[in-house]
This record gives sequence, structure tokens and C-alpha cells, in this order.
Amino acid sequence: MWEAGGGRGHSVHFTISEFLGALAFSVSGYAIVFICRRPVFKPDNAPPFLPQMSLRDACQEYLERRANKLRPRSLEQYCYYFRTLRKFFDPNLQLSAFHEQHFRDYQKWRIQQKAGPSVINHELNALSQILALADLWHPISRYYEGLPQKNWVPPRIMTAEEEERFIRFGRRKPEWRTALNSALMSGNTTLLGCEIRTLRLEHLCLAQKPPIIRLPETVKNTHRTRSVPLNEIALEAVRDLVALAKERGSCESQHYLIAFRIRLGKYDPNRPASSCFIRTAFHSIARASGLAWVTPKTFRHQAVTKLLESGASDETVRSIAGHVTKKALEYYSHIRIEAKQAAVDRLMPSARAKPAKPVAHPDTLPLLGKVKATAERLGIDAEAAVELVLTYERGKHA
Repeated sequence: MWEAGGGRGHSVHFTISEFLGALAFSVSGYAIVFICRRPVFKPDNAPPFLPQMSLRDACQEYLERRANKLRPRSLEQYCYYFRTLRKFFDPNLQLSAFHEQHFRDYQKWRIQQKAGPSVINHELNALSQILALADLWHPISRYYEGLPQKNWVPPRIMTAEEEERFIRFGRRKPEWRTALNSALMSGNTTLLGCEIRTLRLEHLCLAQKPPIIRLPETVKNTHRTRSVPLNEIALEAVRDLVALAKERGSCESQHYLIAFRIRLGKYDPNRPASSCFIRTAFHSIARASGLAWVTPKTFRHQAVTKLLESGASDETVRSIAGHVTKKALEYYSHIRIEAKQAAVDRLMPSARAKPAKPVAHPDTLPLLGKVKATAERLGIDAEAAVELVLTYERGKHA
């Protein structure tokens, strides 16, 4: 925000973008006149944002205001939130016009679009931050209620057969190549899609022993910055993505591993792939393999679960997956039902092992059918009658 004298004890405030948007300027004596958007006169004690500011201008100025305080990933998320907000609200709507009903209407609209409670709450939280800078949020906050979060349930994990089937179907079409390799990377390194798409070629250390991926500081938060070693499956997937990246123009170290697609067949290696870079292809593989419930995050859950099942320590899992708090680790400390069953079986003492079913003497086998038929005719439990006869026969041959 720049400031210049405006007369009558007021100041004229304008942003850098408004300055660059000037159409012309002229010098007359000692005065410099800028022809740009109509200046906004604001008292010195006014809030950062004026109530008459439009939503469009407020979003732009908010991003400029916080550009040097937010990580690239967070800044990108705010841009997404503001784009979604402007799809529902009139971009020219003044901040002073917002009230609590706007928030409830927005919630209903986003629910109809199948958006989750967490995403909706984040979007409206971004709007509330703008209104707070205009001293307009407090009256609304008294009545606003965020959407309740869904009760957490352990993520569903694929069986070995389901995982093999997904990979097998993913190899069928060349247009699924990026999605499949990203899934293989996630399932063998715990990397999320947002981490994979921001990787540059310089972050791949494939020649050293062991080969590793260095997660950059541009990831979601500082706890995600880490080095992850690659096993054979992950290394093969990364090499295939590197080969594909070269075909799309990524050849310099600062170029992205998965370049931004401008249009079909044209890519910009200086920009990371969009946040939905594998969505369509991944869902196509999932449907084709009969695993429509599988999402890209399923492979991360899969990797963490395998690490825990293998006996890896909590600290090792944290260093690979990027989590540092115990609460975050407990979130992922679910195990497959097969592992649970094996653990429960080990609780049984050998003395209480289930006894083997009695084996009939060969000479008595022809009588079993008659015993059951007789028991049914007399209204006696057939299995109990057979057990009684077998006990008797064992006593005779003892």
C-alpha cells in the first residue's frame, strides 16, 4: 500500500498494482498527476481495508499484503479459495454488504457441489480474514457457525490383490502413465500429490547411493521438508517420469518434474502441474480396475500402514512421512484386518487352542448317514447324535 497526501487531513492510498495500471502521467511544474483508478481517501485511523472496497479488490490486496508471509503452497490455496468465493459472490460486491446469511447460502451451494466441510470452512475462513481487515467480521462472527467435521474413520486400505490389480490396469493406456507413476511413488515414499507436482529435477538425487528425493521448502509446511530414500519400485517410477518430463521440455535442473499443461500436447516446464494434474486419469484407472473408492491419498495410507506393519519405529515413520506430532502419527497408525487377526490369535494360550474335530473310525463312516437320519426323525440334534455315536465307537476301539 502506497500513500500520498490527499488534502483535508486525509491520505490517498493505492496499491502497487494500481500504480502499474496507470494509463499515463504528466509533469506540470512540481506536480505529478497519475491517471489511474479513482483514488480512495482514507483517514489515518481507518482499518487496512475500507468497507466500500469490492470483493475482487480486497482479494487481490490481501494476497499482496501477505505474499511475503505465506509459503507458496499456502498462497496457492488462498488463490483457489478466492477464485471459488468469486464464483458465488459478485466480485463487485462491497465488503460492507456481507452479512451472516451470505455465509449460510455459500455453505448450501458448496454442499450441493459435493465439497467437504473442511474445504468449505477454509474458504469462508479466508473471507472472514478479509472482513476482519475491514473491521466487519465481529458482528457476523456472533452468528456464524462453521460446518461440523465428519467423524474420523480409519482410511480403507487395499489388499495385496487389489493393489496389484490397480497397477496392472494402470499400465494399459499411455495417457495413464503420469497418474500410475505418481501412485507408485506415493505408495513407496509416502509423498502426497501436492509434494510430487512441486518437485523440480534438481530435487532428484538418483545417482547417489541410496537414491533419494529432497522435498523442497515450498511444501505444505516445514515439517514436510525431508529427504526420502527410494526403493526399486519408486526409483523405476521416478525414472519413467523423468523420461516423460524430457519429452515435455523439462531439461534444466530448475524445471519441474511434472510440467504445467497449457493445452493438449503443450507444456510449460517452468510452472508446476495444476493441483488436479492426475485426477481424471487416476479415477479412470480406479473405475477400470473396479476400485472406484481408491483415491491418490490411499497410496500414502498404504505406505504408512506397511511401514507400521513392518515394525518401523515411530521416529522412522515420522522422518519418512513428514509428520512430527504423535497425534499425526496416531492418525495413520491403523493396520489391516489381517494384521489385527494375527495379533489377536497370538493372545490365545496354546492350552486353549481349538481342539481338533474327532475323526471317525473307518468302520463307522457308513453309519453316519443313518445316525443323522434317525436323529432327525426323532427330533434330536443330528450333530449331537453323531458326536455321541463317535464317542461310543472310540471307546470300543480304545
